[in-house]
Amino acid sequence: MSKSPNKIQIGHILLLFTLILTVNISLHAQPNLQPLGANIAEQGSKYYQFKIQKFQSVDQKRTYKVWLGIPKQSSQAQQAAIFMLDGNSVMARLNDDILKDLSQGDAPVLVAIGYDTNLPFETKARALDYTPADATGNIQPDPRNPERMTGGSAQFRELILKQIKSWVHQQVQLDAQRTVLWGHSYGGLFVLDSFMHSDSFSYYIAASPSLSWAEHRMLKSLQHVAGHQVENKKLWIMEGDIASEHGQQQSQNFDANLIENNRAVIRTLAAKKTQTQLLLYPNLSHGDVFQASLMEVLYNRLF
Repeated sequence: MSKSPNKIQIGHILLLFTLILTVNISLHAQPNLQPLGANIAEQGSKYYQFKIQKFQSVDQKRTYKVWLGIPKQSSQAQQAAIFMLDGNSVMARLNDDILKDLSQGDAPVLVAIGYDTNLPFETKARALDYTPADATGNIQPDPRNPERMTGGSAQFRELILKQIKSWVHQQVQLDAQRTVLWGHSYGGLFVLDSFMHSDSFSYYIAASPSLSWAEHRMLKSLQHVAGHQVENKKLWIMEGDIASEHGQQQSQNFDANLIENNRAVIRTLAAKKTQTQLLLYPNLSHGDVFQASLMEVLYNRLF
């Protein structure tokens, strides 16, 4: 299933019935926060060369670890690039079989933006970095998890654009027309916020964005965004179709109206001339969409 920029249709809703998954996924699982082992960058790849760089937040309280994967063999003078949030978990899911497939043909540059930790998710840091502030612009407790702070997406985006992306450009020449920003859950909120407030990526891919978070703050922002901010931009939203947790421990990010909320976003943005698509994965939950959407982007070249 190849998707090229010319095939993206405004407001089109695509139902995907076949999935490419490389690990087993549990339908209703909470995120696994067990320490990670060595990833492919540390193990070494036959197909990609990896570089690692660390960056500091403006307040010096968070250290970011960024993995840059450059194809060892590429015929392109300028290369497509995929910038991926939750980089620690992303790197844990990559292996040389995946990288071998990516290296055949138009191999993309991989940029995994994570934290200086051995955990797959740095929950407090990502809650702050990935979520938009309210109208006051202030950092505030997360309404879902008051022990976490939220509202720092603008500062994090500035760090990505001015420091991380600049470093990437120093290492490899990118095709400005084929740069992707991908994120899941709170990361999906960051993608949507960046979609509205930045022109620095050519494709925005929000996987199971937490649209009900903070009394639907992001959903309301998308409904009221000015047309000139989103016109002709390319946005994919990816979502599972499980709207019930079936008695399992309910995720903090569970949204009983997730499908309709995503469709509402698609309708609203299509009316504002955004190039949008919605991919629905059957029988997958919020957490499952992390793996499914990541493999979708990588294998099917959604850029």
